[in-house]
Amino acid sequence: MSKKTELIKVFKDYKMKFDAVQVEIVKINERTEYTPEGRDKALAELLEKFKPIVTNHHDMATGIIDNGLAGLAEKWRKNSTGKLADAGYQAGLANVIKMLELGAIQEKGDLQNIVDTYKDDFSALAVIKKILQKSGIEALRDCAVMIPEDNRERNKQLLNQLKGNVDRYINLEMLKGYSKIWNAYNRGLTDVSVSMDSMSEFVETKLGDNLELLN
Repeated sequence: MSKKTELIKVFKDYKMKFDAVQVEIVKINERTEYTPEGRDKALAELLEKFKPIVTNHHDMATGIIDNGLAGLAEKWRKNSTGKLADAGYQAGLANVIKMLELGAIQEKGDLQNIVDTYKDDFSALAVIKKILQKSGIEALRDCAVMIPEDNRERNKQLLNQLKGNVDRYINLEMLKGYSKIWNAYNRGLTDVSVSMDSMSEFVETKLGDNLELLN
């Protein structure tokens, strides 16, 4: 199972379990036979039972994101600095750069093949893009837009923001704060459910299987 699939599964599973416990909270708050002390005790017991679920899902989600970040860092290292010692790779890249500088490659299809070849080497793409942008040949300058943006920092930033949302919403303290609100179901607890849907959608539509941003 990919990191993407695992993370979505954690969010969806937590939403289902959270929705179930919030219904129980509403039921306890609506039961008229409880004294205030009895209601507090019943809520405390319910939340204590739910605590391991919160901890487990929080740790699973942050663990997957941390592993994703580590995996991406290693992938990016191998695709850039990791290839500096590869003589054959560097010779091929040097030939491509020389041909671009001389204007020997001008066909859009050939340039696309070059971009596809070095698509994971952001350092090589940055050099190629600068050559195209500074070229005296208009056709080459126009092809600079074919080079994808280096979104590694953006990728890390968004994954760390996702971790922040996990800390915020898969959190027992939030549930404790809402548990004493009479109409909790309508006044706050649904924020968590909506956030699980939002985070699932982000992972589904914006990230690849290894949590890398999709172009």
